[in-house]
Amino acid sequence: MSTSILYHAFGIRGVKHCRTRFEQGEIIFEAVMTEALAICPVCGSRDVIYRGARVRGLQMVPIGSKRVWLDLTVHRLGCRACGAIRWPHLPFADPRRTVTHAFERFVVERLRHMTIASCAHCLRAGWDRIKDIHKRALTRQYRNIPLADVCAVAIDEFAVHKGHESMTIVLDLATGRILHATPGKSAAAVTPFLRVLARKAPNLRAVAMDMSPAYIAAVTEHLPHVDIVVDHWHVMALANCAIEECRRGQQAELDRLGQKTLKGCRFLLLRNYEDLPAKKKARLDRLLKVNEPVLIMHTMKEQLRTFWQYFTQRSAASFLSAWCRDAMESCIPPLMRLGRTLLFHRPFLLNYFPHGITSGMIEGIVNKIKTLKRQAYGFRDDQSFTLRLYHLHRQRYSLSG
Repeated sequence: MSTSILYHAFGIRGVKHCRTRFEQGEIIFEAVMTEALAICPVCGSRDVIYRGARVRGLQMVPIGSKRVWLDLTVHRLGCRACGAIRWPHLPFADPRRTVTHAFERFVVERLRHMTIASCAHCLRAGWDRIKDIHKRALTRQYRNIPLADVCAVAIDEFAVHKGHESMTIVLDLATGRILHATPGKSAAAVTPFLRVLARKAPNLRAVAMDMSPAYIAAVTEHLPHVDIVVDHWHVMALANCAIEECRRGQQAELDRLGQKTLKGCRFLLLRNYEDLPAKKKARLDRLLKVNEPVLIMHTMKEQLRTFWQYFTQRSAASFLSAWCRDAMESCIPPLMRLGRTLLFHRPFLLNYFPHGITSGMIEGIVNKIKTLKRQAYGFRDDQSFTLRLYHLHRQRYSLSG
C-alpha cells in the first residue's frame, strides 16, 4: 500500500516500500530500488550486477506541517556490457541532490508568493537550499529566451548600488519582460546582445531609449535597419534642466542686487502650466512678467510639450525645425544648447510618430527592480539577481490591508 502512496502522492516510481518511521515530527519512508531502476547510466544496458549499496536521503513534499523524507537504498551498478561502475540515475531526483523533483516544483510554486526566507521558514529547510532550488529552476526556464516575435524593445540602465556600478536592461515593450540584463552602461555592454537580436529577431522595428551616445552608437552600428526612438520623458527632463539652469543664473544676478524674485519658484516653472492651481498660476504669471529670459524659457518649454501631440510626422518635423531655430536664436545659453541637442537628435525624435513607443514601461520596470532589491535586502549573488530580473514579469507583490 505504501508503495502506491509513494507513486501516486509523491511521484516516486521504481522503488519498493519497506517501512515508515515517525521521528521528531517527521515522516520517513524507507524503500529500496527495484530492477526497474537497474539500468546502466552510460550505455543503457540492463545486463548489470550489484556492486555495493548506500542509503540516499531525499526530502519530499511535506504532509501538512510535517517534513517527509525518503531513505532509499540504492545499489551501485556494474555493467557487463560496457564495464562501467556507476550509481543509477533516479527519474525523480537529480544526481548529488538531496531533494526530489516534486519538492523542487513545490518550492518554486511557493516562491511566487513569498520570499526565500519565508519559504525556508515555512518548509523548515535551509535558506541556501531554497535559494539554490530557485536559481536552478530559473536557469532552466530562462536559458533560451525566444526573440522571434519581438517587434519593439527599450534600453535603459539603473544603479545596482547607489553611486556605484550600473546595469543595462533590454525590455520587450509588447510583453513587458526583460530580455537581457548585463553589468555596465557602455556600448560594449549591449553590443553582444544587439548582435543576437540582429540574428534572432527578424521582426524588430524600433528601439526606445534615452539620448545616451553609447546606446545610440551601438544600435546604429549593429541594428542599422531598426529605428531609434528617443523617449519624450527624457527630452522634457532635459528641457527642465535647462530652465532650472536659466533660473539659477538669473537668481545669481538678482542676488547681487539684493532681490529674491526667483527664490522658491523652481517647481512653479517645472510643473505643467495647466496643472497648477489658480493661486500658483497667478504667482507664476507675476514672476514671468518681471524676468524675460525665464519667460522665454518657460514659453519654449510649454511649446515643446505639444510636439508629441501632432498627428503627422511631417507637421511635427516642421514644428521641431522652427522650435530649434528659435531656441538657437534666443541668445539664452541653456536654451541654445537644448536647441542644438534636439536638432542633432531630430531623426530619432521624429521616429516616435510611425512607431508610437516610449520608454515609460521600462521606467516602471526599474521601479519594480528597486522594490525587488528592497524586498530581498540586497543580493549576494550577481547571477541570482540577473535571473530574478528575467523572472520579474511573473513576480507579484501582495500588500496586506
